Amino acid sequence: MARPGELRREPLITAAVLWASGGAWYLVSEAVAASAFPGYDYAHDYISDLGAVRVDPLDERLVDSPLAEVMNLGFLHQGLFFLLGAVFAARALPAGRWRSVFLALAVVHAVGNGLVATFHSGQQATGAVAALHPVGAVMAILGGNLATLAAALLLRGHAAARFARIAGFALATIGIASLLGLGLNTASGAPVLFDDGAWERGSVYAITTWQLVAAMAVFTTRCARTGEAVTR
Repeated sequence: MARPGELRREPLITAAVLWASGGAWYLVSEAVAASAFPGYDYAHDYISDLGAVRVDPLDERLVDSPLAEVMNLGFLHQGLFFLLGAVFAARALPAGRWRSVFLALAVVHAVGNGLVATFHSGQQATGAVAALHPVGAVMAILGGNLATLAAALLLRGHAAARFARIAGFALATIGIASLLGLGLNTASGAPVLFDDGAWERGSVYAITTWQLVAAMAVFTTRCARTGEAVTR
């Protein structure tokens, strides 16, 4: 049983496995889908293009991902595993405002990924349906980065989680700044410092990087404590 102020180990280990699996699955799905997409450029092209198939060009671009299903499954698993990891991580901490905020934002991130995977970039649709993909993308990116920030705030006062807390603040800042950069590109109609693909990946990779960093922090702390137990 955890002492007051201590993090409960069992749910954190489960959360770490889920976050590491979800982040790795997402990155592998993206790499596999991009490898089959002729001429795809990580710095220039949108991530969502990897999950879309469209007969007609979109914005003078041909959007026809041969392995769209792989990318869309990557979106779904990222959202699901992030949310499940958040649920287990929250069990390791006492109830409070930031725990509720963290869980709510994890739900926003998961729902956003689900919308992105279901309603594709450039999909021929009208009315409210046409807005579901961009709305989902904002929910996934903003929700994930704000969840990372909420997790960092949630970990205040826990010395063992200092590395994950600092990483959370830094990566959330990078992710939100990248999303703003992407917004500036869209508003100006021209690249500001970087192309859209680079800005978008900065905002998305900040989330997956935090998942991997948080998982690593849990696993390394576990190993350190196991080592201490053995030597005593």
